[in-house]
Amino acid sequence: MAPRLGSYSSNYHNDNNPWSEKVWLTLDNYPAKSLFLTEHAFDILSLIAFIIFLISTCGIRDRSLPLKGLICALIFSICSKINIIAWEALFVTGTEVTMYYLISLMLWDFFRVMAICIIFSVFWNLIHRFLSLITASGKPHVAVSIIHYILLTIIIALSLVEWGLRVDSYVREVTSPHDENMQMISRQVISASNLVCWVSSMEILAWMIFVVVKAGDHIFVSKVNSRPKTYSLYVDIPEHTLTGHFQAPAVAIITAATAWFAEFATSSIISIRYTLVDGNSDVWPEYLNTTKTILEFFFWIGVYTGSLLCCAKWHWLGDDLKYRLPQDQSQYTPAQLQPRYLAQLPEGQNPPVQQQPYSVAS
Repeated sequence: MAPRLGSYSSNYHNDNNPWSEKVWLTLDNYPAKSLFLTEHAFDILSLIAFIIFLISTCGIRDRSLPLKGLICALIFSICSKINIIAWEALFVTGTEVTMYYLISLMLWDFFRVMAICIIFSVFWNLIHRFLSLITASGKPHVAVSIIHYILLTIIIALSLVEWGLRVDSYVREVTSPHDENMQMISRQVISASNLVCWVSSMEILAWMIFVVVKAGDHIFVSKVNSRPKTYSLYVDIPEHTLTGHFQAPAVAIITAATAWFAEFATSSIISIRYTLVDGNSDVWPEYLNTTKTILEFFFWIGVYTGSLLCCAKWHWLGDDLKYRLPQDQSQYTPAQLQPRYLAQLPEGQNPPVQQQPYSVAS
């Protein structure tokens, strides 16, 4: 969706360089000034929240998670909000600028679509990690990974095309007359991008629900309990505790997935109503942008909160578990791993040859 436009007036024009044309940005003639100020306030709140989230990532110890992806997404989100807040501030303060101010909108669009692509990558990475914990093979099915890579490629391609068309519209606003055909193509591509992201976010939510249901069936717990009894000599964790620790990050990420789905459901409904059904209309009610900005604030907060909580709780799972796989048994002495029945053998009788414990993964 294009940013909210205030009112501006031109008082200078340079025929040699249209970008040097000076305009006066003001909200004096804007019919919904209060709505614009509300959007500006929520954008500032979003920026503050993203900075807090970025600082909080310093307290997460496990750097093997998709935490780097979340950090990159937060940085892009912060840069996006800085640019849109700066653009809005020009209207709020009533400032005379050249047409170069549109560059802030180009940067806003770029950072926004990059954050979206990275978050999709983080979600699918987490899904693969959850699936590796609840499957006998210890890794997700190849077809699942291939489908996710294809979807991510499509989303990245559509996002870059969408950004390119937005940049083209900003440039045409300065250098050439209005082109209705290009505007129609741009709206259709944006609508297609929203719909693809909506379907993909629905797929992510479905996988998260599947993972939580499987965790409730004690599949992950049964993997631990299927290990040889010698393993329980230094690991004594109840089944319900393991299940709870597995579900803790899963429930956190399903909250993020729900917010992610709601974010694109909102954008898709707007696109369907005003682009596909209404014949590529670019006229929206004035309150719609404000409503969407407020909803986006809560949705993005939910996405980052759930994702970061999942990463913070992940130390109960994966490679950082106390109950590591048998290849880590070398750090324990033979006496610690000795089965209890050896103490009951008559003196002088040799114990039977013990086989090494089988690995969980097949």
